[in-house]
Amino acid sequence: MVNLAGRVWRTGGTPQALPVFTLSGFFHAGNDALSDPRLLYDTGSGRWLASIFDATRTAILVAASQGADPTGGWSIQSIPADGCPDQPRLGVADTVVVVAADMFGACDESAGYEGSAVWVLNKAELLAGTAPELQKFGPDRRYSTLTPVQSLGATATEYLVAVGNPRSTVVHLLAVSGMPPAKATLTRLASITVSPLSAPPSARTPATIETNDNRVLDAVWENGRLWLSGNDGCTPPGDRSRHTCARVIGLDTSSRTLVADSELSEAGADLFYPAVRPDAAGNLVVVYGYSSTTVMPQLLALARTADGGFTRPVVLARADAPQSGSRYGDYFGAARDPSDPSVVWVAGEAGARGAFSGWSTAVAAVSLAVGPPKMSLRDTVAPTVRAIASAGRRGTPVRLEYRVGDDSGSSRALVTVSRRGRTVFSAATLLVPVDAGRLAYVLWRPDASLRPGTLRFCVRATDGAGNRSASSCSSLRLR
Repeated sequence: MVNLAGRVWRTGGTPQALPVFTLSGFFHAGNDALSDPRLLYDTGSGRWLASIFDATRTAILVAASQGADPTGGWSIQSIPADGCPDQPRLGVADTVVVVAADMFGACDESAGYEGSAVWVLNKAELLAGTAPELQKFGPDRRYSTLTPVQSLGATATEYLVAVGNPRSTVVHLLAVSGMPPAKATLTRLASITVSPLSAPPSARTPATIETNDNRVLDAVWENGRLWLSGNDGCTPPGDRSRHTCARVIGLDTSSRTLVADSELSEAGADLFYPAVRPDAAGNLVVVYGYSSTTVMPQLLALARTADGGFTRPVVLARADAPQSGSRYGDYFGAARDPSDPSVVWVAGEAGARGAFSGWSTAVAAVSLAVGPPKMSLRDTVAPTVRAIASAGRRGTPVRLEYRVGDDSGSSRALVTVSRRGRTVFSAATLLVPVDAGRLAYVLWRPDASLRPGTLRFCVRATDGAGNRSASSCSSLRLR
């Protein structure tokens, strides 16, 4: 989800994109002004949760899917905010859904900041499609941008984190316990010392990109380990100038201690809007934006391995046009695949020709299961691809199979089916992990009215650096 639109990708086989839908229609918001959507999958219930700020109603809209399939029905609840709840953040634990937002007296530029507010919602009632019992805390000026975590494992406690703005030397760790309508509590557990955080400068491109401040952008918890990320101002090694750097911090919630504090930086470049998620093996995937005075905005990812090292970064999306305007969104996203926990899906922005304000959203899957990333920023090796003869029956799903490999470990594919030179089907996949030793496929349901016989299908692969393979073609026999 982005500010105005959303899309669902089916990830069985080779991922395929479903049509874009409007968020005004999804949230049944009419012509209301909407902003800052969040979306997560709750592993405990097997359901999807989404939230968005409705500036017209000065409310937070919270949605819950009626099942595991996000293309099915959803229920929508409106949470009155008694003010302007900017950038609502969404978290979940065993029995509660927690929403936090930065409160302003009104939704205009002149309104003053009132502090972070937190709403604790009864999760079972929300999932049942009824107005949930809730309890509100704040607004509280002691905490800037309180952020609830997405809990990936079982826990009765929902953790929240915050740092000082515009600078900080601690991470505040808080916890929600209890479930409305019974009394819930919001308790500060510790203020844990970290290396100093400071406001980042604007990121440099051929123009500039606003990087806002050093607030917490993303937070996730599993098995006693809490990870958070944000922008930071730093001077990279080998550089004399301050840049925007991506900060990643790890906490042990049992001992309430710092276990990791990493500054991701590069001389002459800016790294911004990091988002984080661990895979099932304990590798932490980090997705972030990257730019410099000579490099237009790109989307990159790397991983902090379970032993504390870092893989080399992989370019997921390169810009094909300069950024127009300084606004560039306020956060990127990352999510573990519930059906394959070795995969982390990531989403962020990259410069794009003809797109709104010169940027578009890129989505990719990252996995260390096929080996650590190997692609450098100067990757010039094209993927290899081989189409495999396929057969199927009209009116039923047909697997268009192929094998694809790339030295970077990830690629996207364009699959086409034609008869006598006329294209009858075409599908583009996302950038996903690839392994030449494994079959990939795209599903196609030929119309029952299509004449039987032999068709031609072709596959062409493109890696994250933009290197393209030659087309590989084979036969498709339809009965």
